[in-house]
Amino acid sequence: MIDIHSHIIPFVDDGSSSFEQSLRMIDEAMNQGITDIICTPHYRKNIFSANMEEITKQFMMLKEQAQEKAVRLFLGQEIYCRKYEEVMELLHSGVVITLNNSNFILLEFSYTDKIDISEIAYVAVLKGYIPIIAHIERYRYLDLETVKEIKNSGGFIQVNASSLVGKEGAKLKKFVFALLNEKLVDFVASDIHEKRQNWMNKAYNMVVKKFGQDYGQRIFKDNAVRILS
Repeated sequence: MIDIHSHIIPFVDDGSSSFEQSLRMIDEAMNQGITDIICTPHYRKNIFSANMEEITKQFMMLKEQAQEKAVRLFLGQEIYCRKYEEVMELLHSGVVITLNNSNFILLEFSYTDKIDISEIAYVAVLKGYIPIIAHIERYRYLDLETVKEIKNSGGFIQVNASSLVGKEGAKLKKFVFALLNEKLVDFVASDIHEKRQNWMNKAYNMVVKKFGQDYGQRIFKDNAVRILS
């Protein structure tokens, strides 16, 4: 499996408070069957705003300490988005980065304040980016039809493994399964932080059992290969 959304770099956001903790999180990921991890520290102005020099420094130190582990680490970022113009400015100025230097960008939005995500996805595609909407099940103002609009606008859909297995409540699980039933999900990821458990293996088995091996392989690995290659 490939995990495209994780917070395992220490000292740069709320993901990990030490290299020791980060290495434990990597071990847990390996036990889940994960072979590749994209590290995606938060960028959220005035809350999580470690600069790229510091993030890159900590990432390279983590890679060095994890070099003997059977997992590959890549760098990206989870970018909080209110308006697409802000994201473009952040990308062009080098304040934030894409996933593994690809044209994929991982975008996070307000959970409660309604935002036209489909319009932002559409503009992102026009500008040459491929937007991935992080943990889409958390945005309370979205329903199945609005998710379809986001997909039609060129957006890709990521859900958290913890939501899929029911650890975030029955309502989110039900919505995730509605998305899966319509084949709207493109990626399942851990969104792992040090105080959270990694549920990727259980989520994978649930998807394969209910929706088939091909779809499970696609949303836990094959789609993510495009980002790494």
